[in-house]
Amino acid sequence: MKKRFIEQGFIRMTHGVRGEVKLQLWCGEQSSFYKIKKLYLDDNGQKCLDIASSHGSASMAIVRFEGIDTVEAAAALKGKTVYVDRADLNIPDDRILVCDLIGLPVLDADDGHEYGTLESVEQFPASDIYMVKTDKGIVQVPDVPQFIKKLTDTAVYIKPIEGMFE
Repeated sequence: MKKRFIEQGFIRMTHGVRGEVKLQLWCGEQSSFYKIKKLYLDDNGQKCLDIASSHGSASMAIVRFEGIDTVEAAAALKGKTVYVDRADLNIPDDRILVCDLIGLPVLDADDGHEYGTLESVEQFPASDIYMVKTDKGIVQVPDVPQFIKKLTDTAVYIKPIEGMFE
């Protein structure tokens, strides 16, 4: 089952003296972040923060929340992870979020052999790297068409090179 509330980013620090914060963006196409009106301080949607304003770049946003109007109030949010409601993201039906892939089995695209489970996806300049947890440890698989063949709601299909999982 897909999580309703998805990690969106991390409040790094305060910005200025009027209660704004610097938010490191993690999830999805960051340009769509600036359309979001609510964030949450927990993964079950109990602690809502209404966004009064936001601007910034693709990876770092300057955000002011309703009711947070002093540097002291903003400082209380420092270090917090914030979540977004999946319904607010308007995700196309043909898209799969990385957070929905975590924990899925990693299968051979040709014969269905299971190599392990997807532990995480790490971002690097050249490409993302899929961290596959196996009985022998973690195997790194670059997110390039030569290796990652298909992503579904139920599995990640790959075509590894000889020796990759030995």
